Amino acid sequence: MHCPLCSSSAILFDSIKGEQICTRCGLVIMERQCELGPERRSGPGEEFERVDLSSGSDVTQHDYGLGSKFNVSKDLPPSERARLRRMQVLQQRSRVLDWGDRSLREVLIDLDKLCEDLSLSKGIKIEISMYYRKARAKKLTSGRNAHQVLAALIFTACRLRGIPRTDYEISKAVAERFGLEETIVLRGVHRFAKMFSREFGLKLPRVSADSYIDRFAPQLELSREAIVRAHELLKVLPKSYVQGKPPLFLAAVAIYFGAAVVGEKMTLKKIAINLGVGASSLSNNVARIKGVIPWE
Repeated sequence: MHCPLCSSSAILFDSIKGEQICTRCGLVIMERQCELGPERRSGPGEEFERVDLSSGSDVTQHDYGLGSKFNVSKDLPPSERARLRRMQVLQQRSRVLDWGDRSLREVLIDLDKLCEDLSLSKGIKIEISMYYRKARAKKLTSGRNAHQVLAALIFTACRLRGIPRTDYEISKAVAERFGLEETIVLRGVHRFAKMFSREFGLKLPRVSADSYIDRFAPQLELSREAIVRAHELLKVLPKSYVQGKPPLFLAAVAIYFGAAVVGEKMTLKKIAINLGVGASSLSNNVARIKGVIPWE
């Protein structure tokens, strides 16, 4: 293509304004030209990327993410931004048609906050959202506390995926976030998790003790050598002792002996608090198997 004024071939296309400009004489050859390719965008310091590569639906949103939404640019004047934000609030409210959509929206927003508190990935959040929609369709959530139901579904999804999140940890996060009593939330987790596993035909496997060691050892600031020895000592525990013991408790015992072998100071009280096990029970079991395993 050549410029009709100076016959130059140095033509620049401005994708933002949709203009073709001659860089030699400055003539705007064409303006408001539509780009026929896919829409692209870029953030600060980022390369242009396509905006139409999403899955099209998002089960973590009450309307599956298909409702329209818009953002307010910071480049606009303050008065214009305030007007657009008011429009944004009204537009978000219009996406909720009835009380059912409103309650579902609030629950999924709370789920997003809990997943952030517990450092759970988007994939787990999607799975929990699907289970909540199934429970809602079967009317299993009617008359039950939504936060306790969410806690039970989080616990169920973590057990199914082998993610080391304890029931005490989940109950504490829910209680702190929504101002509930931790013991009540914990009872709800146990009761509702059994109900959901029965209704959905799920078998909840136990999370391995090795996963709990990898989960809590960095929080206790153990060295890599201590973590390796804890895994080794876990394998040599007597079968008569391992039988019937919760994996979390076995991980606490292995962490204590792993730290002791490499000479790192680690109190039973600190391990019990971090892992959520009884300090006295941990002390009695450590004394019981001290002479059985080669830990020195």
